Amino acid sequence: MLKNKVAIVTGSSRGIGRAIALKFASNGASVTLVADQDKAGLDQVADEVRKIGMKAIIVPGDVARPELSKKAVQRTMDEFGTVDILVNCAVIITRPPVEDLSLEDWFRVIDVNLHGTFHMCRAVLPLMRAKNKGKIINMSSQMAKLPHPSASPSYEVSKAGQIALTRHLAYHYAKYNICVNAIAPGSINTQMPNSMSPEAREKIRQAIPFRRLGEPEEVSDLALFLASSMSDYITGATLDINGGSFMA
Repeated sequence: MLKNKVAIVTGSSRGIGRAIALKFASNGASVTLVADQDKAGLDQVADEVRKIGMKAIIVPGDVARPELSKKAVQRTMDEFGTVDILVNCAVIITRPPVEDLSLEDWFRVIDVNLHGTFHMCRAVLPLMRAKNKGKIINMSSQMAKLPHPSASPSYEVSKAGQIALTRHLAYHYAKYNICVNAIAPGSINTQMPNSMSPEAREKIRQAIPFRRLGEPEEVSDLALFLASSMSDYITGATLDINGGSFMA
């Protein structure tokens, strides 16, 4: 489905980002893997991509820093000659309630989750506009729409901001045949829910009609659809994947 395509995937050393990078590679894409402070994880995913028979390069760094986005795009252009797909999966979360949340933690979550997405989008858009085609997928969250009992407000705000940014870019870049969409996962079986107490995790599981957490590979299937030609008439959408825990 992605034969001869080139994708940049941030947050790709683990979890949903890793699953997406491997899914894209198994469908014919070369990938640039981006993550902060986890070079070993990136190296491991790159090795898995190469075992599939596809090419991978790694760009360790902090997506909150604008220069990282420029570096990732330039490395991709030098290695592969183009950028067809961008997936923004880099994410951090904090859990203190609003009155206990430090300003440092507030700004750090916004910087990574929202500003990092903005920096990466701004870096690839000129290339996609020049060739009149591209796919951007922003990994938002169900928490953009529904407050969570054990997440700080900065996470929810950052994810809601991603949805607003998605719509803005979709509207302004549709004339260049660039599709910009978001995915809003519910509780997925990654390190995030695993960082919660067993009691809180079980409470969340019981609130899901399917009575289970989603798997990263299930999110990667949806990302593959949005990255492929099958979704060429979809832009500005936020697609929910949550086992029925949020229906609107």
